[in-house]
Amino acid sequence: MKKIIYIIIIGLTGGFFSCSDDELNTNSTGKIPENIIFKDIDAAFVALNGIYRSTYVTGWASGNVHQNFGITSTILYADLTGEDMVQNEMGNGWFYFDYRYQVKSFYTSQAWRPYALWNFYYTLISNVNCILNFVTEKTPGSENDRNNLLGQAYALRAYCYFYLIQIYQRTYIGHENDPGVPLYTEPTTTVTEGNPRGTVQGVYDLINQDINTAIKLLEQVKQHKQKHKSHIDYYVANGIKARIALVQNRWEDAEKAAKAALSKNGLAIASENDILSGFNSINMKGVMWGVEVIEDQATSYASFFSHMDASVNLYANNSRKCVGNWLYNQIQNTDKRKSWWKGQLSKHEDTGTECSYNQLKFRFKTANSYASDYIYMRAEEMVLTAAEALCRQKKYAEARLFLEQLEMARDSGYASRLARITDSDVQTISSEGNITTLLDEILVQRRIELWCEVGRIFDILRLKKGFYRNWNGSNHSDLLEAKDTRNPEWWGPILTIPQSEFDGNINMDNIKDQNPM
Repeated sequence: MKKIIYIIIIGLTGGFFSCSDDELNTNSTGKIPENIIFKDIDAAFVALNGIYRSTYVTGWASGNVHQNFGITSTILYADLTGEDMVQNEMGNGWFYFDYRYQVKSFYTSQAWRPYALWNFYYTLISNVNCILNFVTEKTPGSENDRNNLLGQAYALRAYCYFYLIQIYQRTYIGHENDPGVPLYTEPTTTVTEGNPRGTVQGVYDLINQDINTAIKLLEQVKQHKQKHKSHIDYYVANGIKARIALVQNRWEDAEKAAKAALSKNGLAIASENDILSGFNSINMKGVMWGVEVIEDQATSYASFFSHMDASVNLYANNSRKCVGNWLYNQIQNTDKRKSWWKGQLSKHEDTGTECSYNQLKFRFKTANSYASDYIYMRAEEMVLTAAEALCRQKKYAEARLFLEQLEMARDSGYASRLARITDSDVQTISSEGNITTLLDEILVQRRIELWCEVGRIFDILRLKKGFYRNWNGSNHSDLLEAKDTRNPEWWGPILTIPQSEFDGNINMDNIKDQNPM
């Protein structure tokens, strides 16, 4: 397993230091003994803060680094591989090959998506394992601080494995005994022997064990204010659990976890001013988890907003990210969210925002600064998760209350729309169609509200309905007509495992263990 290392990132603005050297550790400036890094809980928190910072820094591949900037690059790739986001043109090429399903064959390269995401999440896991391995009851510090630190570390490990298993294997239901991803609960070094893929069930067993441990630890300190929005607290950990439970179809657990996440004092649905402000500040109402990007850390224009905001002369200027026109047409004119996108324009410019259905939801704080925050979780997601979980349990009246709580804040005319919807837990549409059931409505509102926030392809996979882009009048620049996208079992969205893993892991075979192309 020599290709996977652990790097302890010291401080939010510090450099990178490793506990073990490896050829992938290109940012290493030295080697610090563990007894210094983890001499007390405060020092361990510095390392944890460094891990949080690594969730938005660029890199993670030997090339194409400007399309690899952590968590939000995962979400952007996952939206572009579905049907609700359109990349209108190739531009500089970033993300265009994801949009067109052309990256899987590049698994032998360390410059493309298969390697970049594998490296990103396993590096985070190795960092977290270092904390979990070296911080013990003997580490100087208060019990509350220790519980807080370890709770966050367990939640981060659960989070990382949850995305790895969704990216590199088909969804949980029906695939429990299929190959998973290698599991590591100890820090990995150059002499660590790689583990086999195991099973999907085995991966979810660890994910659930970790997130439940995290919640138990964080519950003991939930009365203490979240030190920073970048930190996972009791409520965010429940939000992560709600996401996991949705994929596993554990509806009661999803309901309870979403409600627990929403129980945080002062948490509120974003106001009209907030939702029209550009989604660039963690101070926006409803933000549960996110990272603050301050001026002296915003040194690169390779960022999520560079790829989204076409009003600035950066990547998005000539590779506009647009909404699928079917979804746009489901938004009533009285809905404030309709202004998140341009409509159908009579005049189309080659660059900039004047492009039909171009997105305006995500914008830089200021045009001459790259310092815009990243939002990882909002209360609105938990409201929609609770509504779906309740509907799945046929608790229709309560599901409607949750849905109304959000939608009436967005659309003054929503009541008339909801009145036409039939109580039912049956999903009758996949990518488009006539919305008739309550479950249909909840899922469509989820697609609107959380556009480019949760990764559409992950919902497509768990819902097992397939997807398509070639509806009548579709605005997609690539309809994927030669792809088997309507097949829920299609392997297209599942990335190939990078060749470097097979080269460094004696317990994985590049023929037997590789995912289908």
